[in-house]
Amino acid sequence: MANVNTRVFFSKTGRAKFISHLDLYGVFQRAVRKAGLPAWYTEGLSPRLYLQFMLPLSLGQEGLREAVDFKMLDEMSFEEIIKRLSGALPYDICVIEAAAPVMKNTDISRAEYEISGKIDLDGFRELCERDSIIVEKKTKKGVSEIDLKPYISCLEFSDKITLRLPAGNDFNINPTLLLGAYEREFGKTSGIKIVRTQIFNSDGEMFR
Repeated sequence: MANVNTRVFFSKTGRAKFISHLDLYGVFQRAVRKAGLPAWYTEGLSPRLYLQFMLPLSLGQEGLREAVDFKMLDEMSFEEIIKRLSGALPYDICVIEAAAPVMKNTDISRAEYEISGKIDLDGFRELCERDSIIVEKKTKKGVSEIDLKPYISCLEFSDKITLRLPAGNDFNINPTLLLGAYEREFGKTSGIKIVRTQIFNSDGEMFR
């Protein structure tokens, strides 16, 4: 039987934002089994369901269009996959779409976030308009200083802050770095909510 690559887009909001990336694997593994999907498992002594999440979401952050890939041993309509998974996943994880993968996870280049809560928008705007925003970033080699300014784009201010930051396997900037820079300058925030709304490739196209 041929493997049929399938990509499922889902939202992870509300209480589900406290499900870690590692635990999310288990959640989907159980859901696929409960839904009775003919998914492909790895071979060997300990067969595991093949799942590939495109971009791990930080604990406590919500995502409106996350993506996970798996393989089906038999063809099944995307509508049926959505129906079955929707009935098997826990509350606050909702299937949005199922489709054949178009892009690779290595194509991911940027992510869009919305930040809301008790925060001085004027102060945040003033910070983002500076010539440089120096922060400390943890890497595999340790802690190093970077300038966030060149990496921030598409900033919008209304009742919330919308911005795009680098995302992907090679280089990723978490919006909490920018919030940390704000708090060091303007004081503590409260009730902050971070939502990843979309993922893009290097051409600015929505990840599909």
